[in-house]
Amino acid sequence: MATPHIADLVTLAVRLVNANQPQRARIVCEQAVAAWPPHPAVHQLLAVLDMQAGQPAGALSHAALSLKLRPDHVPTLLVLGDAALAQRDLPAASKALERAVALAPENADACFKVSLVRQDLRDLDGAIAALERAIALQPERVDALVNLGIVLQEAGRIDDALRAYGRAYRLRAQTFGRIAHALATPGAGRLWLNLDDLRAELAATPA
Repeated sequence: MATPHIADLVTLAVRLVNANQPQRARIVCEQAVAAWPPHPAVHQLLAVLDMQAGQPAGALSHAALSLKLRPDHVPTLLVLGDAALAQRDLPAASKALERAVALAPENADACFKVSLVRQDLRDLDGAIAALERAIALQPERVDALVNLGIVLQEAGRIDDALRAYGRAYRLRAQTFGRIAHALATPGAGRLWLNLDDLRAELAATPA
């Protein structure tokens, strides 16, 4: 029986990933690796599958190989950034994610991920700028609003933090627990003895 063409294997693997069948997708990718020269899409998919399986070291290796074959591919840069961040390799994560933002400045997900690295590097102003960019692109992105509140709070800008928290709470009330926990941080937050009072303040906080 003839070996399937690489394009057919990539198409099948993508379909299986999208159908949430990672084991079958991995088998198809490994078949492609065995039968054909290295292909960027195959290694990108393997990187995605490794991240889904909680194997960031493997994801980092596959993403790096994919980018050698297909430089500046934004989705692969994002996977590489995720893998490096999971490995706590902040310089590598920053390099990949900043490049993704430079190539795709309208990609809110890339901006959000850049903010995570900048926050971990204690570049709070940089994290705030990246989060504000992500929110400008996706105004109802609740995770970015909550994170913006947290970083503003860490920067000592509690009133601005409350405005970000208020926007997040009004969009999704389920964020209240995370907001209340963040505000209780010693030395950086405020304490509400009555959580209903905090709910009322968040609901009334100007945008």
